[in-house]
Amino acid sequence: MQTFLSILLSLILGWGCSHLAKQRGRSPLNWFIAGLFFGIFALIVLFILPIRRRSEASHPELLPSQKTPKLALLSPSHEEKLWYFLDEQKSQIGPMSFDALSKAWIEGKIRENTYVWNESMDNWQQFQEVIKPVQS
Repeated sequence: MQTFLSILLSLILGWGCSHLAKQRGRSPLNWFIAGLFFGIFALIVLFILPIRRRSEASHPELLPSQKTPKLALLSPSHEEKLWYFLDEQKSQIGPMSFDALSKAWIEGKIRENTYVWNESMDNWQQFQEVIKPVQS
């Protein structure tokens, strides 16, 4: 009977840690396991740790893109054109819209020294010469 109560108490503490961890922006599974093995000590540590913001806890992959500035063309007439760029192997990628080019910038496929071109340009130019990041 004592073993049963001990296991039941461990499961309750694990569930409590899991529930509280989810509310505080932490991994419920990891904290369930911590609560299962360390009981009240895991619960105390969870109360001591600072609360994480929801965007960091539930979507850590979004953080780099949130820090990436939006793009603006130095010549607005280029926005309607179809774009091409050269990847690291110097292979031509495109055609694509300006929005798709912006997405490639956010994903890191394009850097400041990447060569870009559209049909209104005479030659390939570096990305930084044609497009500039703007702070939002």
